[in-house]
Amino acid sequence: MLCIPSARCFAFFYLAAAVCSFPLSCGAQQSGAAVEQHFLAAQQDQQQGLLQAAADEYKTVLRLQPGLPEAYVNLGLVYYAQAKLAESAQALSAAAKLRPGMRGVSLWLGIDDVRLDHPAQGAALLREAVRQNPNDKLAQSWLGTALWDAGQMNAALLQFRHASAQFPDDPDVLFAAGEAYGKAVHQQTAELLEQSAGTALSDRIYADIYVAERDWDKAEGHLRRAIQRDPRSVTARLEFGEVLFDQARFADAQAQFVQALALNPQSAAALARSGEVLILLQQPAQGISRMELALKGDSGEALDALGLPVEPRIEQIDNSVAGAKLSTTCLQAAKELAIEEPQSPARDAVLAALYLRAGDTEDAIRAYRSVGQIKQQPASARATNPLARGMAYFHEHHYPEAADALLEWIAAHPQDRAAQYDLVLARHHIAMADILRLIEIAPDSYHVHQLLGELYVDRGEDDKALTEFLAVAAAQPDLPGIHFLLGHLYWKHGDLDRALAELTRELQLDPGNPEANGELGAILVTQHHSAEAIPHLELAIHSKPDLWPAYVQLGMAYAAEKNYARAEAAMRHALAHDSDGTAHYQLGRVLRAEGKITQANQMFAQVRVIENEDLAASSIVRPADQAGKP
Repeated sequence: MLCIPSARCFAFFYLAAAVCSFPLSCGAQQSGAAVEQHFLAAQQDQQQGLLQAAADEYKTVLRLQPGLPEAYVNLGLVYYAQAKLAESAQALSAAAKLRPGMRGVSLWLGIDDVRLDHPAQGAALLREAVRQNPNDKLAQSWLGTALWDAGQMNAALLQFRHASAQFPDDPDVLFAAGEAYGKAVHQQTAELLEQSAGTALSDRIYADIYVAERDWDKAEGHLRRAIQRDPRSVTARLEFGEVLFDQARFADAQAQFVQALALNPQSAAALARSGEVLILLQQPAQGISRMELALKGDSGEALDALGLPVEPRIEQIDNSVAGAKLSTTCLQAAKELAIEEPQSPARDAVLAALYLRAGDTEDAIRAYRSVGQIKQQPASARATNPLARGMAYFHEHHYPEAADALLEWIAAHPQDRAAQYDLVLARHHIAMADILRLIEIAPDSYHVHQLLGELYVDRGEDDKALTEFLAVAAAQPDLPGIHFLLGHLYWKHGDLDRALAELTRELQLDPGNPEANGELGAILVTQHHSAEAIPHLELAIHSKPDLWPAYVQLGMAYAAEKNYARAEAAMRHALAHDSDGTAHYQLGRVLRAEGKITQANQMFAQVRVIENEDLAASSIVRPADQAGKP
């Protein structure tokens, strides 16, 4: 479940400021004075945070007068603050039946339903809460969470986007939106990697992952294989050229851009990048000429290929920071270009790109401003179908509009995985925009530390991520989710004791967290506590049926208990999603223990097939690496 960090804080706000007052009409009813006395005492306890005392007083009120909806509402809020969600939902439901449409009932009953794993029911209630009060940011954010947990990812993201546009200066809302888009990117990337296994798209995605980690050899290996798998892919050659360019291997990069142009002579991106490299190769006239062609063809695509317009960056995790050689070369080329070539949109575009790659943002912005207005109707206005419109918006850096158009295209073409990956990239940019806004308005907030930590994880910088997550835990020790992130990193790096402590703490705050249950179960399996691990793993799978690693761990736990039939059944669930061969290998061991030798050998053979597929990418090396080898 997506966590809305403001929920706990808002609960106390409502307790202090939004509790239902005692209805004056009750004074004339039987035992009215006693009811009023206990109700006012309950309110006072509630506002002072004396929750159990408040609950006892409200229950006394309801014994004296069972039909008082205000007492049920306030009792439900008290139960929520005590994390007694089922009791809270019961009390709020009673209030709703007695008096439909009461303030706050749809909101808190909806939140209860979401946290009690009834997200579709919660979404309906939260829509009503938004209808009652469109300016309630908690209702807006929790509606996004309800839709997400109900499996309506696209609707959830649109809701979060709406909320962040409505509350652009609210850290909680921006955090929720940024985290939702970030999780969508992770989830959709994992799904695409599985669906596109064995295709050029899979290699392109892996290459992007390795580029983020600055692991150039692996990125190159995957892009070489992508080109082998799809020799007519202009995109793969452009991406390969960019990887070579980032290593200051300009001649090699130019070879890829030229091959991209051979496949599509009208490619504005290939023309622009080729023109930029020609200037770095001391061929400025040819470079400017090629850049002019790029701008004439599609200025949005051409400028985007150069990283323009200049956009704000998250300095702590900026992937665009060039190496020393690239930075020095680009800066020197920019200075020469500014002096030797007459001003023109093409020259200024390349100049802005060179300054940007050299890390000189101010001069890059100044040069880009000099590009002027290209007399060309935007490609997004000329697009003839949603895909073309979506890509045009993407090149123009209008990422929300790009996402909308791509969604429209994918709805009609659900098998277009390349478009699905373009949607992932658009959503990544939307997430970055939310994070940048959050850093701008609340740079020292725990929200920033958490999102930076998650970005460091993406880059493989786990030490930096751990520092950020520890800062969050120190500031918000009861924040759901943060102890799982800590536990996951500790487990990943073999610190099982700390991992166990953090995951246990996470489950105290959020007992149904599937990932926390899954990883805690995995640690217990490692520590040979299989009987203790099984309930955690079963709960993880029940809460999240597509948590495939948990099936393997559950199978291992059952196998340790000699329950081979259940072990086999659990592991078979994960076979279709086994990217590294673990599920096949562990199932092979179970089958061998059962005496099913032929089936076991089949599993082990499949492990070798999977491993050979992984080795294929890493075995693809640069031609220069083969020098002197037989």
